[in-house]
Amino acid sequence: MFALLDTDGDGALSENEVQDTVARIFNAMDQNGDGKIDLDEIQAFLHGSSTDEMP
Repeated sequence: MFALLDTDGDGALSENEVQDTVARIFNAMDQNGDGKIDLDEIQAFLHGSSTDEMP
């Protein structure tokens, strides 16, 4: 996991590397693009499904 976060490969995590990772996760969870994450979006992300999918 460390290697995935250490994008410049310098053996340390910078604040920017951590913030970039958090932003990517946030954007992946924010399915409707409204800049907010609700419980449905969190659950869909954790369960690997989309709220837009048909049952």
